[in-house]
Amino acid sequence: YYVTQCSNGREAMEQILRQAPDLVISDVMMPEMDGNELCKNIRSNVLISHVPVILLTARSTDVDQIQGLEVGADAFLAKPFNVDVLMKMTQNVIRNHERLKNTFSGQQDQTGKIEVPKEKTPDERLMDRINRVLNERISDPTLSAEIVAREVGLSRVHLYRKLKELTNQSARDYIRNMRIIKAADLLTARKVSIGEVANSVGYTDQRNFSTAFKSIYGMTPSEYMEKHLDSNAPQEHKETPVPKKVTGEEEWY
Repeated sequence: YYVTQCSNGREAMEQILRQAPDLVISDVMMPEMDGNELCKNIRSNVLISHVPVILLTARSTDVDQIQGLEVGADAFLAKPFNVDVLMKMTQNVIRNHERLKNTFSGQQDQTGKIEVPKEKTPDERLMDRINRVLNERISDPTLSAEIVAREVGLSRVHLYRKLKELTNQSARDYIRNMRIIKAADLLTARKVSIGEVANSVGYTDQRNFSTAFKSIYGMTPSEYMEKHLDSNAPQEHKETPVPKKVTGEEEWY
């Protein structure tokens, strides 16, 4: 594995935002930002929420493990642990994650060449309604989970539960992430100013917009625009080459 070391959770989060690894291995007890908070921040960011996380901790009670699993950890290993066990767990988590990606991309099975139209599931139809509301009202600074819930015909609690189940994000995080992703698209077009972009995605305060944007992309809107000066469209995502990269409290594998 390629390994990059980070001394605490905040430093790790900054590194993950710069280039998402194939796996994060993190201690739970860390300065600046602990492992549970790091995992929660990864899961709430739409750009990196897919990154698997293994948490390591000397706290091995059921309550501690449940807490780690609740913030979205893929695996939990109590200290002291056998290094061979960690290596095998690393291999399995990455392999399972790749298998899941193949399942959604269709690369695992090319035998069926004829597409059969499929009826959308209730969850898919619900996400279509939610995204339609967001697209129509993305510039409205008052847009909230309550408004979205009312527009799609759900209670606020039900909306929160479904978004958490389907996207692993709270309603608030999902709305914020959609605003910032739309803003990134507008910034790469370079047809409007940063202030105009902020207003068009519902931010009346440019400082708040810049803070929210940096929390998702790891850079300010102006830095993001400068990075994309060479193209009128967002750069294509490139697959991470093997060997795999993993990040942790003290090491990025």
